[in-house]
Amino acid sequence: MNNEPNTPRIPLQARKMARWLGWGGILPFLALAMVSAWKGPEWAHTPLIVYAMLILAFMAGAHWFAVVSGHRPSANASAELVLTNILVLGAWPAILMPTAWACIWLAVLFVGHLFLDAPWRHISGPAWYRHMRLGLSTVVITALMLGGLIGLGLQFNQGQV
Repeated sequence: MNNEPNTPRIPLQARKMARWLGWGGILPFLALAMVSAWKGPEWAHTPLIVYAMLILAFMAGAHWFAVVSGHRPSANASAELVLTNILVLGAWPAILMPTAWACIWLAVLFVGHLFLDAPWRHISGPAWYRHMRLGLSTVVITALMLGGLIGLGLQFNQGQV
């Protein structure tokens, strides 16, 4: 039941699907980050970086929609739109970085998006979505950061850093 003011009622089936898709989307982050960190096959590195970039762009697009549709009233709407573009464009260099550094860079960008979106504030959507977003972002940021740091640690131990 949704008893928050000014929040559209979301059918239970849609909420369940959003949760399923959201948490299911975490699996590639966890699997690819760990495979890449532990010097897994080279093919696993590029999909991790590309997947992270796609999800960041998706989240920025969702933020854009919320702002331009009026679902997220903000005195800083123009700045928020520009910042989402900066985050997405800022992800491009990750394609050219070594995997460990790319993971850390993308984790920083996801932190930036998390603070821009601020799911702990009421204007970010219904409570169930805000809680899910905070949990998903925390796992993504942790997976990317740990994958990057483990990868750097392994490189350092092998004298490659």
